[in-house]
Amino acid sequence: MKKLSELLTEAVSQHPSRKLSEGECQTTKQQRCSLCFASKIDYATELKNKQHAIDEFWSSLGTSIKPEPLITSPLGRNYRTVSKRKAFIVGTSFFLGLIGVDDDSAKSYPMDIDRCSIEPESHAHIYSIIQELLQRKEQSNLVKEFNYVIVKGDDREATVILNLNHFSSSNRREVNALSKSLTFKAKNVQGVYVFVDEERSKYYLSGTPRKGVQSNPKPLTKIYGNEKLFHKTGNVKFLYSPLSFSQTNHSILESFIATAGNLLSLSKSDMLYDLYCGYGLFSLSFASQVKNVVGIELSRSSIQDAIENAKRNKLNNVRFHAADISAEILPRFFKMETHNLKFLIDPPRNGTSEDVIEFAAEQQPQKVVHIFCNSEIIEKELRKWKQCGYLPTKVQPFDMFPGTSEIEMMVLLEKQ
Repeated sequence: MKKLSELLTEAVSQHPSRKLSEGECQTTKQQRCSLCFASKIDYATELKNKQHAIDEFWSSLGTSIKPEPLITSPLGRNYRTVSKRKAFIVGTSFFLGLIGVDDDSAKSYPMDIDRCSIEPESHAHIYSIIQELLQRKEQSNLVKEFNYVIVKGDDREATVILNLNHFSSSNRREVNALSKSLTFKAKNVQGVYVFVDEERSKYYLSGTPRKGVQSNPKPLTKIYGNEKLFHKTGNVKFLYSPLSFSQTNHSILESFIATAGNLLSLSKSDMLYDLYCGYGLFSLSFASQVKNVVGIELSRSSIQDAIENAKRNKLNNVRFHAADISAEILPRFFKMETHNLKFLIDPPRNGTSEDVIEFAAEQQPQKVVHIFCNSEIIEKELRKWKQCGYLPTKVQPFDMFPGTSEIEMMVLLEKQ
């Protein structure tokens, strides 16, 4: 069985490459970026290939249902609300670039891309400002500490996170000067943070201190501006930490949330459990439609954001818990004889932990919406649901990540 990503990649490879504008999706040496489809085809062409690949992939799973038509993204390009650049020092040159991968050798290499087509133009502007500032002589020592630069937000409001190997009184002055110049030149930057990663981890917002090294006890330090990031979906306002997980495509969120609610057929008598709830995106969006909501999430900072968001939106029928989502921990949040029970499950890419699906099925929910951001685990997870007596009755694909081979799948499961 071919992976969905393989089907999409094969389909796109049949098309001739589109003409690029200056600096778009290419290095200064005019090497075309191959990290996503956006450098090769336009969004309209991309969409023509995706539905067929989705249908073929889903058919290979052996279910009796056909996916609904793909819900397209309102922004097919320039949509990403989260982007990053790695800091590279090549010889005497410093630049912020993407990490390319050679198809033949699988080795990585730096790409000094000016503009990425799936990111807002303001992100490119921010990166160019930071790169120009760090190339100045007075920042020569600070340059050596840079791991990544991360931008969260859009053209209206953005937060910048500087991932550094070291941050203390010895380089705070240089960081403050960089922040001041950046916010003067990029008016949409409303917050600047430093994240310390002394191990220079390959993951841009992770890492632990080296053994025996005195470390900043707080990995994230605010340098300037807002404490939280903001977005509004429907009538609900959300604030969340710069380190909290957030969707990378806000343009499609209203449709995403509304579809989940429609699939669940929510009513005022329902008890909704939102597993992997984050800062409360689904929980708070659905609170006014149900009797009660329980949101569970491992990240304590995300749960604190969710609690504050509930208070801010004056939603009193929601309870949030910071806990590991496991078959051992979940029972403490469930009452006996729960009626009108429904689940929304939106796990990370590696899926649910062992026996979580089995535990959820034991509660005999009327309906379950299981969301997949990684198509490669769908077959395994659906097999678990089937063994517990639940089968998919509807599948709705979303083009959450235009330009890439990833498709978000929202699956409705019901007891058979």
